Order: sequence, then C-alpha cells, then structure tokens
Amino acid sequence: MENECKRTLLGIKNEVEKYNIHILLKISEKMPQSFALIIGAMGGMGKSFAQHLAARKYNLFITDINIKGLQEMAEGLKKQYAVEIKTEAVDLTDDQELCMFAKRLMSSDNIGMFVNCAGFGEGETFCEEKIERQLKMIQVHISATVQLTHAVLPGMIKRKRGKIIIISSMSAFIPAPGNSIYAGTKAFLNTFMESIHMEVHKHGVRVQSLCPGLTRTGFHERLKKEGKRSQLSKVVPWMDADKVVDYSLKCLDKGKVVCIPGCFNKIIKKGIPILPRKSFYSLSKKIAEQNLRQ
Repeated sequence: MENECKRTLLGIKNEVEKYNIHILLKISEKMPQSFALIIGAMGGMGKSFAQHLAARKYNLFITDINIKGLQEMAEGLKKQYAVEIKTEAVDLTDDQELCMFAKRLMSSDNIGMFVNCAGFGEGETFCEEKIERQLKMIQVHISATVQLTHAVLPGMIKRKRGKIIIISSMSAFIPAPGNSIYAGTKAFLNTFMESIHMEVHKHGVRVQSLCPGLTRTGFHERLKKEGKRSQLSKVVPWMDADKVVDYSLKCLDKGKVVCIPGCFNKIIKKGIPILPRKSFYSLSKKIAEQNLRQ
C-alpha cells in the first residue's frame, strides 16, 4: 500500500513537472528574443565582453563606429558559441545617427543587457587639446550614454529585469592633468549610474559603473611600441581585459554598483579620502604624468 502511494505521488510529480515545462515553453515562445547590446565592441574591453557574454549564451547585438571587422567577429562567436549575433555600425559623435539608433532601440524592446564600452582619451592639457575633440568626448562619454540608457531602460523596467554596465575609469576618482575632460566625464558616469541604481533596483534592473585602472587592450599595446608601457608598469600594475570583464560580471551578479577591479585600484580608491588635498594633488599629478598621452 505504501509503495503504491509513493508510485502515485511520483507519477503526479512527474506530470506537474511536464506541465510546468510546457507552460514555460509556451511563455518563452511568446517572449521577444533578448539581446545583449555592446557599444564599442571592437575595442579590447568590448571584445572581451562579447566573448564572455556569448560564453554565457547571450545573444549579442554588437556595434562600433566601423562595420569592418564586426562581421568577422560575429561569425567567429557564432561558430564558437552557437548564439545569434546582430551587427551595426554606429557613429556616436553624429547626433542624427545616434538619435535614430536610440529610437530603433526603444521601439525594438528586446535589449536585455546594455554594455557601453565606447570612449577615448586625450593626449594634451585642456588648453592644448582642440576644443572640437573635447566636445566629441563629452558627446561619446556622456550624451550618448545618457541617450542610449534612456532608450533601453524603459523596456527593462517594464519586463522587471535587465542589466546595464557602463565603462567608467579610476580617473573618475583622481584628477588627471592632460586628461581633464576624460576624468570629468568618467566622474559623471559614476554618479549617473549610482543615481539610476537608486531609481531602478526595485524594478529588478541591475546597473554598474565599471572603473578599471590601466588595462591591457589593443589600444594600450601601442604604448609598448612607443616605449611608454614599460615606464607605466613600474608605477601602476596592469590588468588583462578578460580579468576585468570577469570581475565586472561577478560584481553585477552580486548587485555591486561601482565595480573596481584589482587590489591596487581598491587601495587607491580607499586612500583618496584620507589624504590631505595637497598630497592628493601631488599623487594624482605623478600618476597622470605616467599616463599622459596614453
């Protein structure tokens, strides 16, 4: 009798599980396919995010200023991870192009994750650098980030889930002579992401401001050829892009908003508030001098 009851209960359990699977499949058929949007996917950090997210079985929507190389990158990731990948060339410095792209994102309503890796640095002091280049930096780092976040966030809130990672920098915490606009824009991104977090975490949306220090990417490999990278390495330790991205995704899973990879960077961040301002400026200047023209 007891065995018969157990068999009956087991049969009921199996039927319930089959029914639940059937319902989940029906729901998934009605749900729009979700993509992880990566802006600046051809850069070192962007490529690493694409690799890590494809490995996690995310479908990808990868963009960069030029379509060249995107298709080849997409084919390689498709073959390796069997995920769907869309590509598009987008110039974030073009107001009209950016606006049209943002409108398409808003109407598509299928962006489950947004990673913005687009950005560039300066190489001169504020007065020496052309104002046009500095305004372009503000456009790419701030205006484009705000516009694209505004385009994808409503859909995430509606679906009660979503993830956003914006690439900031350790420069957000340290004044950077020779990179003044860069540092200012990165400081904005930190405060922006923390403020957005306070608005949307109750809706199941996670956001992150990723603040890496010096990171080995294709861009920084050029420093080695110029004889600058070895000098930098004597002062500040470098990290691999893959390690930065891996740590970023782990922080996102834990709900950490401001993500600082690397022990050295964490020490710098914690030490900044306790330093006298004069000493702080002196330290910042030394770091900036090593990093100037990168």
